Amino acid sequence: LTPAKLREMKSAELLKDIDKDAEDINTRMMDDRTGESSRTFYGHSGPVYRCAFAPEKNLLLSCSEDTTIRLWSFHTWTCIVVYKGHLFPVWDVRFSPHGYYFASCSYDKTARLWTTDSNQPLRIFCGHLSDVDCVQFHPNSNYIASGSSDRTVRLWDVLNGQLVRQMCGHKGPIYSLAFSTCGRYLASGSSDHTVLVWDLSHGQLVASLLRHTGSIHTMSFSRDGNILAVGGLDC
Repeated sequence: LTPAKLREMKSAELLKDIDKDAEDINTRMMDDRTGESSRTFYGHSGPVYRCAFAPEKNLLLSCSEDTTIRLWSFHTWTCIVVYKGHLFPVWDVRFSPHGYYFASCSYDKTARLWTTDSNQPLRIFCGHLSDVDCVQFHPNSNYIASGSSDRTVRLWDVLNGQLVRQMCGHKGPIYSLAFSTCGRYLASGSSDHTVLVWDLSHGQLVASLLRHTGSIHTMSFSRDGNILAVGGLDC
């Protein structure tokens, strides 16, 4: 996270003595005596499949086979919220680029939209015919993309929960999604060893990348959107 060690917040008694108007108040709130090079979060009762940092790097989300999502604080190093709603293992969780909102997806065939301050989902995106393996926020946070074992990619409107685009072309489950920085393109990676790039304005396929010989599990566009880095299970 930072070059500094990971510290806990000072006790309530010590916090009373801090100058609330100080420019470095966030630093003064932390107890140097508690600094450690690593921390471990305990709470899930099953394998953890994905973690996601909040944009401010003060919170962490995790999702698990135990059907829950947990929100962890880097101030207290504890779980502060447990989100229950999915009926089966939760495969993926992602923060919105602007924080506060986050999305999750599950073996229960749904993707869901949440806020950090409520343990109930704001939206439930239904329509996939099999488990939803991955989700990703559009750069403007107004849309969520979901990839499923039903071999489709779907684009959802966050404001009304409606399906905006459905893109078909993969021959296997979809494990990874990545939006270009400009928000015009969406790349999807699948167990069929291919990466497909879609133009979201019409939901049309614009490129097929066929070099990999294994499942695609992670992707990321460069900041200028001209380069796509892809990670797969092939050697």
